Formats: sequence, C-alpha cells, structure tokens
Amino acid sequence: MKYFLIYAVAYFGDTLMTNALCLNLKKTYPDCYIVYIVKQDFYDLVLHLQGVDEVWVYDKYGKHKGLSGIYSFIKKYKRKYDFDASFVTFSPLRGVLISKILGAKQVFTEYNSFLCSPFISNKKAEFKDYVHVQDRIAYLSELYSAQAMKSFKIRYDIPDEAQKFVDEKLLKNIEKPFILLNPVTKNEIKDLRQNLVVELVGLIEQNGYIPIMIGIGQSAEDYYKRLPEKTKNILQNFSNRTTIPQLAALLKRAKLLISADTGTAHLALATDTPLVDVFYRNEEFRLKRWAPKSIYCAESISNEKAFDVSYIWEKGKELIARCDKK
Repeated sequence: MKYFLIYAVAYFGDTLMTNALCLNLKKTYPDCYIVYIVKQDFYDLVLHLQGVDEVWVYDKYGKHKGLSGIYSFIKKYKRKYDFDASFVTFSPLRGVLISKILGAKQVFTEYNSFLCSPFISNKKAEFKDYVHVQDRIAYLSELYSAQAMKSFKIRYDIPDEAQKFVDEKLLKNIEKPFILLNPVTKNEIKDLRQNLVVELVGLIEQNGYIPIMIGIGQSAEDYYKRLPEKTKNILQNFSNRTTIPQLAALLKRAKLLISADTGTAHLALATDTPLVDVFYRNEEFRLKRWAPKSIYCAESISNEKAFDVSYIWEKGKELIARCDKK
C-alpha cells in the first residue's frame, strides 16, 4: 500500500481544488492511503471529500504558530506513516519542509521557488498547457505516477446527519423550490452589487422560487441589513446558520446558486448544484485559472454581463432546465 500526504493549508476554494489530485491518486493506486494537512477551519470540509482517509489539522496562527508550533506538530505525527510522496499546494516552503521532516520520500509542488528547489522532486515546474488551478494541482499526480491525470469533478460526500439537519430544521417551513444567493466575499470589490441582488430577488420570486441568502461572517449580516425592507421581506437570510457539511447539504437541495467569486461557489460544484458564478475581477488570466471548468453545471459571467440582471437570470434559468437534479 502506498501512503500519500497532501499539504493544503489554504483558503476554502483553494482547499477544495486539491480533491482532483486526491481522486487521481485513488484512480492510479486504488488501495492507497491519503492524509491531508489542512487549516483548523476546514477540517469538516476535507474530512468529507471523496478519497480522503485521514485529516491532520495544522493551526499555523494558533497552537502551531512559529518554530515551537511547527516542532509540536511534527513531534505528534512524525513516523506515523511512511509516506511515498507528499504534494504541497499553497504556502510551499513551509509545506515542503514539513513534508521532508515527516519523512516523505518525494515532494511535489506547483510552486518551484528558489528556496523550495533543493527539496522537491519536480525540479522543473512544467505543467504542459494546464492553466486552471484544479488541473495544475491534479497534474502533480502525473508527475509522481507517470500516469496521465484526468480532470475529475470535485466530490463532497454529505454526512447523513448534516442532510437531516437541513431537511428537518432549516428547510422545515420551505414549501417551494428555492434559489440561493451568495453575494459576499472576503474582498468587497468582488461582492455582488446590492442593486443587482434586489432585482434578482424580485425575479426569483416572480418565477415561483423562494430566494435565500447565504454567507459567512459579520460582513454577510451587514450586507443583508443594508438591503431595502421590501427585499428583506422576500429574501430569507440563512447566513451563518450552517456548518460546512450543512452548507453542502443546503446546496444539494437548491435549484440554483447565484454567487460572487468565493469558496462557496466551489462547494456548489462539489455537490452538483447548478451555479451562476459572477466575476467582477475580470482579468482574463484570473478567469482561466479560477472560473468553473466546463465539466460542471455552471456558467461564468464577467465584464459588462456581470452587471446585467436579466442576463444573469436567463443563464440561471437555462442551467435549471439543463441540469435539473432528480
């Protein structure tokens, strides 16, 4: 049996992207054992990604901060497994060094920096024609195995208890199909414009759906409070009411998610939820790297169309018709 380590101490969406790497390793080595190292906040996210066998939390801003924190982490896990290879995504130098100290025989990373170079196995970071983050991370499996990687869909297995909570508690009084709106990101310039959300809420209701807002943190609550009273009377606010598994379960029940460019959009892809992903940062290279791949039931909207409510809604209706979940 082969043992693999994946170091993915990154943001929500970035962490989800590593699942394609995991699935490729499982395709090539069906009996392999995969351990993920992740941030504390995303333990529940990675624990239920398909193909993950074990999750270790690296709390780099808390108990594992600084050299003493790194030492305590390594002391806890060193020699637990004999890793055939480690795959480091994001924060490469720290991940590469931890992988080597934990005994990984080979280390692969997308980021071949001067400091990392002496410790990694892929001395040249050549990624063929791959640009999308998901593909570039998955390609690390090919560098190790010499077997062609496949562009798998990200897959999240929703725990039964999370689906039960959503069905019996959160959606108890929701009697019609609903559409989720996720307008808030960690970067305000990427947030959905409030006038756009106001118009979308009206269109969603007119077409027989219940509009529900989702989001995380105080910024989501503040965004909802700033909406007109008429809109708030229609738009239900589910912000900060779910864990990550429960959010996935809620997405699974939705007819559609209309979202700003943030991690929740990637979770929708992992649950096969139709997605309209609105990008206000329109750099071509950024869209090529982060916009949903064509393998998903999703539409990416940018440039002037990102301000066109009618266009966004028409694309949403097309997705519902094309990707209607049974």
